Amino acid sequence: MTPTEAARTSADPVHIEPVDLQLLALAERDATARERAHLAECAACSVELGALRRVVNIGRVAGSDRVLTPPAQVWAGIHAELGLSDAVRTAPIAAVPVTVVPVAAVPVGKAPVRLLSRRRWVPLAVAAGVIGLVGGIAIGVAATTSGAPRDRVIAEATLDALPGWTASGSALVEVADDGRRSVVVDLDAPNSTSPSLREVWLLKVDASGLVSVGFLDGSTGRFTIPASVDLAQYPLVDVSAEPADGDPAHSGDSIVRGRLHAL
Repeated sequence: MTPTEAARTSADPVHIEPVDLQLLALAERDATARERAHLAECAACSVELGALRRVVNIGRVAGSDRVLTPPAQVWAGIHAELGLSDAVRTAPIAAVPVTVVPVAAVPVGKAPVRLLSRRRWVPLAVAAGVIGLVGGIAIGVAATTSGAPRDRVIAEATLDALPGWTASGSALVEVADDGRRSVVVDLDAPNSTSPSLREVWLLKVDASGLVSVGFLDGSTGRFTIPASVDLAQYPLVDVSAEPADGDPAHSGDSIVRGRLHAL
């Protein structure tokens, strides 16, 4: 349990439940009115939600890896540790072929059914259960051995609501091996019936300059930062509500804003 979770648990019982914070961070559902009001007043829950969102953002932008088949000695060690029989000595991932049968090839109600004896079922059940274990190991091997380049997170910001809005969010700045930079924005704002668009900006601290990087479609978006933009000069991430009137200027109605901090 983290210090923030401990503080939330030991304090007022009306704190938002951890599982609900996790769902909000994953954008599985919108925050209720009570939850939004609580997050606006409770620093512990707000900090915990922000931390969860950063983890979700990192996971979303991490990309996918090619799953590798684990070495033969991995299964051999599992086989010896569990004391399995010779019937499942061969690694199940290599030994169990997968055949895709078109649905149309099996007449409805005519598929033959053959029950396995308990003697044959037991080793197969054990092997099937361990397939998941070996699959997990394979994913772990892929995560540590894949040579695919990954973007580095170099800065982050907590996005706070501006007057007139009940919202929150976070932003991450990432840099690829070739030097290209991106800002990943995650916004949690109540669904609105307004037809306004949500535009993402980089601003100077004194608001004397601003750069639009794109429109946010949904709750999360990734935007390329122009190479000419110096984040030391444009450290603020801003999400504004923009009318669909074709005017490229900032509407002056910002939903959230936050300052980037280098990591």
